[in-house]
Amino acid sequence: MNTIFKEAVSDKRLHVIFAITLVKMGFFGFRYYPLLDDYIQYGIYPFVQSPMKDIYLRIGLYSARPLAGLADIYIWGRFWGQMGVVFFVITALHAFSAWFFIKVFEKANFSLGPFFACVYLLCPVGFEGSYWISASSRIITGLFLVSLSFYYLTQKKPLHFFLLQFAAMLLYEQIAVFAFVLSFVFILRLKARRFLAPLIFNISFLFVYYLIFSRSGSYGFRVLLVPFNPAAAAQVLSIWTAWSLYSKGFLRGAMIIGLYLIPVFLASLLYSLQKQSGSFCPKQLFVGIILFIAPYVPFFILTGTGVSFRASLIPLVGVAIAADTLFKLIRRGRKTVLFAFCLVFLIIGVSELNDYRENYLTDSKIIPYVAHRLVPDKTNAVLGAKKTHIDQNAPIEEHILSVTSSDWALTGAVREYLDDKAIPMILINPENPQNMNLIFLNDF
Repeated sequence: MNTIFKEAVSDKRLHVIFAITLVKMGFFGFRYYPLLDDYIQYGIYPFVQSPMKDIYLRIGLYSARPLAGLADIYIWGRFWGQMGVVFFVITALHAFSAWFFIKVFEKANFSLGPFFACVYLLCPVGFEGSYWISASSRIITGLFLVSLSFYYLTQKKPLHFFLLQFAAMLLYEQIAVFAFVLSFVFILRLKARRFLAPLIFNISFLFVYYLIFSRSGSYGFRVLLVPFNPAAAAQVLSIWTAWSLYSKGFLRGAMIIGLYLIPVFLASLLYSLQKQSGSFCPKQLFVGIILFIAPYVPFFILTGTGVSFRASLIPLVGVAIAADTLFKLIRRGRKTVLFAFCLVFLIIGVSELNDYRENYLTDSKIIPYVAHRLVPDKTNAVLGAKKTHIDQNAPIEEHILSVTSSDWALTGAVREYLDDKAIPMILINPENPQNMNLIFLNDF
């Protein structure tokens, strides 16, 4: 760890990476605005009397992403009410992971320049996966652990590599695929054959674990195998062609940003002044393409979950590698191009942050409104509920949804608000609302 610390302190690239990452997420001073699963995973699960027995085992959080469920209960959820701390920590891990990827690619005789970190950290496609803690606690933490494991691979420390990858793979299925593919590339590149054994053990253990528990627990449906899921391909296409995320996002961000344009401009300028090194490498471009495709494979062979923006953060690593490789073909004006991308991405990020805040402010009015109108011993139902009550840049899948988007989300948020885990399910826009206590949301 001393070696890592010394390298981090002395490497100016990490300093500018941190600066631009903090500016990306700092528009509201690192205050976090919960949504959807956050109320349940962090506002309820950690505070039941016996969370291991009554939540982790009874609900079956172990059936998929087993370490993620434990971390929700025993780490992240302990900061409920102060989730800005978690938000800051995860943002820092995101920045560190970018730096580790750059370092390990260098040691593998590749070359990742500043354009890699610009795309990986700032591209709006990855915003949901890096902001929403219900997702980022799995994805960003997993990417950090994997990137750190690669560092130890280059340091010839197989035990560190094994343990870090083992933990990362149990956080998120896409992380496991990503880690396996890139590990294989590095092992071949560095001729580090003794790392094959721990890699094969990890991926084999994960496969057997999911094979055993795939049909158990409340989340087991997410890992049911199918020959091919055609809807997933369409969803991937819709995410990467969501032009409104950029056009509408930039215009709305420019209207919101105000004086925050100053740190955005300065951070973009500082970042663009980095040394541009390396040359075009076809093998690195191929690695980027493979790392874009591979993390989507689980969605093509599994049912029960859609391809969302958060599921595109890990493939974004591959896009960033490929984009950085192609960026090296530009002969003139590299700094100007890098500056422009950073500036545009950061302005769009302000718009995204504002949407999360607006969604939270609306939800914070709806939740007590519904909670105080519940009638005991009757079925409670909400009419006039919408998936989202705000205007946003790209309303795809679960991107910035209100608690009124589903019965489980609204019920969980109300339970957290009233600190009553026994409240029955609150129905959303039932087809036959007779003999129910109806709560109208026409004003929201």
